[in-house]
Amino acid sequence: MSPFSHHIYNGKKMALFTKIPEKSFKNFKNTYSLYFFTIIFGVLRYNLVMSKFLYENYKDYFRVGAAISGIILMNDAEKDELFQNMKKRMEEFKKNFKPQPGMPVFKFPEPQPFPKGDMPDKKLAAEQFNLVVAENECKMGSIYHGPDQFDFSGADRLLAFAKQNNQAMRWHTLVWHNQSPRWIFEDGNGGKASKELLEERLKKYIFTVGERYKDDICSVDVVNECISDKNFVLCDGADRSQWFDILGPDYVDKAFFWAKEAFPNSSLVINDYNLEMIEGKRQGMYKLVKGMKERGVPVDTVGLQMHINIQNPPVSEIEQTIELYGSLGLNVIVTEMEVSAYVDKDFEHPDPRREYDKAFLDEQAERYAQIFECFRKEARAGILKDVVLWGITDRMSWKNNFPAPGRGDCPLLFDGDGNPKPAFDRLTK
Repeated sequence: MSPFSHHIYNGKKMALFTKIPEKSFKNFKNTYSLYFFTIIFGVLRYNLVMSKFLYENYKDYFRVGAAISGIILMNDAEKDELFQNMKKRMEEFKKNFKPQPGMPVFKFPEPQPFPKGDMPDKKLAAEQFNLVVAENECKMGSIYHGPDQFDFSGADRLLAFAKQNNQAMRWHTLVWHNQSPRWIFEDGNGGKASKELLEERLKKYIFTVGERYKDDICSVDVVNECISDKNFVLCDGADRSQWFDILGPDYVDKAFFWAKEAFPNSSLVINDYNLEMIEGKRQGMYKLVKGMKERGVPVDTVGLQMHINIQNPPVSEIEQTIELYGSLGLNVIVTEMEVSAYVDKDFEHPDPRREYDKAFLDEQAERYAQIFECFRKEARAGILKDVVLWGITDRMSWKNNFPAPGRGDCPLLFDGDGNPKPAFDRLTK
């Protein structure tokens, strides 16, 4: 084997070529000619291979990450156990489901067994991205099971995966009004927790997480989805935010001060959706973070979730949003991006299923390409730091069945079998 047969790139080991038989070089006159050919062949092959690694194409601009479902890291026995639990939860959900205004009528399909063996997402996650984040395993509801009960198994597994593949890892999320455990808002006697008790529990959670992961996490979504869609100020009790209902508006500032102590070397992010889509919400977040900075709150980054679609928003609006927060001296990261096939202006009457034909896939590819070119521009301006896609293959996307139960989607760069789509080819050519 030639000494030039492997190369280390950004910590990832890439095989350049296998051993070449001597007879293939019978026209070469000496060892130096052989090694010259070997080097040229290896470099050419290296360039061809690396052009198809997504993160490598943007390494001079920003990290490219993916949200990882814990399912893709499970063995077959664990996946089967999860499937059985999902069936039980579905039955309970059906019994207790109550329709809400603006949300679709219950038509959710039955859970299906997971494929045996490694799913394609696992290999793609290891090869195509240099940043990972957990879809669910790092949310409070997955970890904080009681005052002194913490389950870090899912988070530990993802961190081990990230280290094995020389990837950075984000934490999503510390404080969110969804997927928080019910007990944390209760006093243990059938009543609501006091402000003092809830503050104590939240502070303990943040510092416990930080003590375990502070040296391994590059950025933390400290507060998630706190801007109301109704009036573009902080979500209150009417928006189902028990954090606000019990702690008042100060909970945001306090969470960031505690997170700064717990994660002294991590970027601290305030994360929300539709900031690039709705002007009122964008300005509401601007006013919030501007006030936080004036109060000395250690927020340094705004996270744009960017659950966008094939039509909206225009690239110019994405650009304006990034630059708006950049004008405050804040960094911006894209935290949960995908490009849905559906506009769905009205959740009660979602778009019918469309065909994912060549015309659509080419349109999607062009949209991804234009947006990533905008990202390059904003990275060159020193504002944009990371871009994270919310999933890897279409099969595993959260957009399947939402907001239209029974309707799939194809919003990501790889199809359900892990094959690259035209959008991936456009971003890596």
